[in-house]
Amino acid sequence: MAGSPRFMIKVASLCTTLALAPCVFAQDELPTSVDIDLRMNANDSTELEVYLRSNDLGFSDVVAGLTFTIRWTTTSPAALGTRTNNCPDGIPIAPVTQETNPDLNGTPTGFNYRTYNGFGTSLLSEWGCLMPQDEWYLVMSVPVVNNDGCTLFEIVNDPWTAVNNRDYYISLGGYERQGIIEPTGVPMGTCATDCLGQVGGTALPGTPCDDGNAETDNDVYTAECVCQGDPSTIIHVQETMPALLLWPNPTNGILNVNGATVVGVSDVLGRRAQLPTVRAKSPGISTMDLSGLPTGVYLVELEQDGARRVERVVKR
Repeated sequence: MAGSPRFMIKVASLCTTLALAPCVFAQDELPTSVDIDLRMNANDSTELEVYLRSNDLGFSDVVAGLTFTIRWTTTSPAALGTRTNNCPDGIPIAPVTQETNPDLNGTPTGFNYRTYNGFGTSLLSEWGCLMPQDEWYLVMSVPVVNNDGCTLFEIVNDPWTAVNNRDYYISLGGYERQGIIEPTGVPMGTCATDCLGQVGGTALPGTPCDDGNAETDNDVYTAECVCQGDPSTIIHVQETMPALLLWPNPTNGILNVNGATVVGVSDVLGRRAQLPTVRAKSPGISTMDLSGLPTGVYLVELEQDGARRVERVVKR
């Protein structure tokens, strides 16, 4: 315990607070909490950035202590390079040696850990630094090196960091103010996502899905990751003329539609055609013009009395 990063930073924090006694202030003059977030550099996809957010009040006094730990899986050869501190004199952050697949209760964790500690001995404002109220403030950036494939990096509090006193911690003027760790990890490298946004997921174009439409079959993800099915190819054969919904069939272009609403038209491969013009002809009867479609067999999807059905039509 006495040699842990958290213990050492608390001792340093206490010493800093005592040394800067003239700067002591009431707790209600401090931010209510400080959150932390790990992000990818928007201009460099090989660099991670660490941000702090001072909630409810800005802060430009002494950051007496700071600890956070970055974690990534041991299956990746990636490592973290030399950090750059955004306010090196106000928040001097330094790394602890990387822990590679350390044990927890006799079982390997399966992760690499890199802890960073910092403690200030002077006011942020003395160095032109300020954590603005309710805004993210960059405190450190670090390059990712030797990254082969896709690696997920996270700032974490987990069972290993808890046992080893490496959970997220921040002290403002001697008062603990750690808030939340933003939970979204940062995938770095060649990280293809599937149609559901999952890195390395199996919901890929051409794989089965469910479009939520009971009237379609063979639902799959398209190249644009849209879940789409084919209209049902069940053909309802009409036995008597009065029951016909569409006629004449075959047709040279004009179809009569009996008491139904045209929902869509597609070819036998399920490719949707532009919906033809439908015009009222007489009570309960309308006409649909297929003249603009090439010769072939088409599936016309109809809705009547709340039920849907598909009729096959031959266009000459």
